[in-house]
Amino acid sequence: MEREILVNKVKTILLKLIFPIEFIVSLCMTYSVFRFVVLKNYVGITSVKHIIYIAIAGILLLLLMIYNYGKNKEKIEKIVISFLIPIGMLYTIFMLPSQIPDELGHLWRTYEISEGKFISSKEATTVPADLVYHVKSYVNNYQEFNTVLSDTTDYHDKVEVNNTFKTYPFFLYIFGAIGFLIARILHLNILLGCYLACLMNFIVLLLTVYYAIKIIPFGKWTITSIVFMPMFLHQATSTSADSIMNILSLLFISFVVALLFKEEKMTKKEEVGFFVLSVLLALSKYVYLPIIFLGILLVFSKNVDKKRTMVMLSITFGISILLVIAYFVFSGIYESPHKEYLEQNHVNMSGQVKEVVSHPIKFMGTIGNTLYLKGEEWIGMMIGTHLGWLEIHVPSLTIITYIIVILASCFIEKNKVAFSLGQKVFAMLISIGTILLVITGLYLHWTGVGANVVEGVQGRYFIPVAFLLVLILSRKENYIKVKNIQLILPIILCLLNLSALNSIYEFFK
Repeated sequence: MEREILVNKVKTILLKLIFPIEFIVSLCMTYSVFRFVVLKNYVGITSVKHIIYIAIAGILLLLLMIYNYGKNKEKIEKIVISFLIPIGMLYTIFMLPSQIPDELGHLWRTYEISEGKFISSKEATTVPADLVYHVKSYVNNYQEFNTVLSDTTDYHDKVEVNNTFKTYPFFLYIFGAIGFLIARILHLNILLGCYLACLMNFIVLLLTVYYAIKIIPFGKWTITSIVFMPMFLHQATSTSADSIMNILSLLFISFVVALLFKEEKMTKKEEVGFFVLSVLLALSKYVYLPIIFLGILLVFSKNVDKKRTMVMLSITFGISILLVIAYFVFSGIYESPHKEYLEQNHVNMSGQVKEVVSHPIKFMGTIGNTLYLKGEEWIGMMIGTHLGWLEIHVPSLTIITYIIVILASCFIEKNKVAFSLGQKVFAMLISIGTILLVITGLYLHWTGVGANVVEGVQGRYFIPVAFLLVLILSRKENYIKVKNIQLILPIILCLLNLSALNSIYEFFK
């Protein structure tokens, strides 16, 4: 009897701690794989010790995933996280620091915030010398990483840098900053500090994805397919500001959809949650401001006090817009770090605004021309045709297959509810408005006056909209039944990511 009680207690504890345990096991296994690769490729040693570590950790990881699946077949969020942990860990470890687009500047901003400097000085930013020279100049492959990893970092040896991201809000870096803070306290090598910062963002991703999939009443598999996109994951496991921006958009959209279809009335806590998420999403980057207006759908929900909801929405939207304007004005006190590029390419925002006002039809033609020439490329880049500094090429077959999987995920889930036609039209208008604002923003800030094509647009900028677009495609009840889809789909998504990870490995080896 006592033995049975003890066994039940162990099972209960295991269920509660299964994800932290899986996280630690995945970290140990991935690091062992990394060390094995480095020793074999660059030292010429086949490490039996690391083979044993990999085997033990791999078997334990597989057992944990099987156990989790057996206990939670109907809980999609738990299955998704179980598959997401090892795949995300591979991205975290094998994608070297500063190799995400613009990540070096994000690393500098993250480190600055770890020292409590939430608002950057108008002068040069001061960071440890190793965060400039080691990370930027020396670590371009796994061998160089292995060499620099043994160095001791002097966090008091500082240099000045001209950071591109001084004006980015601090909350986009606060979790990564915790990683750097831990590294400083423990006097770790700066590269380990970078990895700790990335791991913190990865943990936030896992928590957000779990909550978002749990609360959203439909489209759980479609959301999952976007979360597993190589571009999304390789940003989410970095210190890039896009990591938290994308997470915020996922959380906001899932939260609003959950409120829209809930049977009970909205609580005060939920109203506060909506306000906070709206403000954070709007401030993260002004081009995503239209997404917060998805909240207008709440007015037409059956289970809300319409007058109270309209007041809440008015306050939220008003404060969000005012804060965005105030932040935009505040950012103007900083000199652009791209001054030379702007001058050489005749980029002038006031001049471009005059051009748009004077020739609106020409401007619409420029938008149309840009979409025609670049639209297909953006879709591929959003999924992950080019990772890192757009130099890591993922096989076209992987991307095409991924597009098919995303579309298929919209028709394989039995949804009890879904957007009505009117809600779909409204969500589509918000999506189109956001896309146009992204393009217009780069037309004003990064494109020469009067140019016929908008410069600087990348597919990754549309990931926040992708979450909304896939939900529009989700249907109610009418679905294609696929046996064991809760196992088949995650496996397919992981296999596609292994293809992308192989491209990363081949690039850095």
